[in-house]
Amino acid sequence: MLAAHELFLRDGFAVASMDAIARLAGVSVKTIYSHFANKNELFSKVLIAACTDHLLSSEAPSDDDLEKQFGWFRDYTQKGLTEAGREYLKHLLSEEQLALYRVVTRDADRFPELGRQYQANIARGRTGILIAYLRNVARAGTGSEEAAALNASVYEALLRAGIFEEALHGLIKVESDAIGKQCRKSSGLMWSFLSSGRSLTARSSGKKP
Repeated sequence: MLAAHELFLRDGFAVASMDAIARLAGVSVKTIYSHFANKNELFSKVLIAACTDHLLSSEAPSDDDLEKQFGWFRDYTQKGLTEAGREYLKHLLSEEQLALYRVVTRDADRFPELGRQYQANIARGRTGILIAYLRNVARAGTGSEEAAALNASVYEALLRAGIFEEALHGLIKVESDAIGKQCRKSSGLMWSFLSSGRSLTARSSGKKP
């Protein structure tokens, strides 16, 4: 499974061959076929397993669970928001996650379950952490789930802007200093908005904030 994981993430479904996987694993092709009916089944199982975010203890971790995993989760200041963004970008821009995103984007039409698993376990899970954090930040104001989800979407967009696409396409190699700079800039803009007391929910519905 480790050999298949490495080759599928590096080369995608079409290029990675069962012979190459067997050679890397140090076993015969016959051994692989004794466990998996075909390449499609092996690819599906390996990539769906890769779509599991092992940092999250459950599909919907409680605030207490998140506080245990993330020291910034109860820090409702701009510093806490910056650290929340840093955790998000470190995960998003890791070599494994970029490789996984490329493979999912390329092969999800052939393996629809792969796209669903990625969305549920990686994309939605990481967004869920931001939603839970921003819901608590805004608790003195609106504090609603809808407002927190909209705020999280905006913060994700700020964090990704000018860095995610470039890293995804191999145009830049993102170092920790670049992540820190991006998070400070994004959190500054987001904190200014949150501190203003305006509500994305009200704005999107056409009502006065």
